[in-house]
Amino acid sequence: MYEILKHTHLTAILLSFILFFVRGNLMMRSPSKASHKIFLIAPHIVNLILIVSGISLAVTLHLNPADQPWLAVKLVALIVYIALGVLTFKHPKLQVRKVLWVVSLLVFAFIASIAESKNPLGFFAALF
Repeated sequence: MYEILKHTHLTAILLSFILFFVRGNLMMRSPSKASHKIFLIAPHIVNLILIVSGISLAVTLHLNPADQPWLAVKLVALIVYIALGVLTFKHPKLQVRKVLWVVSLLVFAFIASIAESKNPLGFFAALF
């Protein structure tokens, strides 16, 4: 069961990233295409699978954010990523949306680095 959950979670992460990355590129090049129905519906489905599989993995592995600082930081960063992602496509100014998109991608990379290293500092650990 663990392997299925892990692969489901990793696949959902990849799909979520691809959808966000492609929609961000379209937002800059062809805004009407960035509002296509697929980009308005699919991310919700994929992100639901992502969150459910993540919670299922945490339960299966008996991981508690209160006991695992890396998981707590990852969850806070996920909330930041979601908020930035929403603002990326809702802000009225294109220049601001571009900056928010790049910052969102950096937060995504930070989350991935935490997940990979199990270190709450993620890629910032190399600085210390």
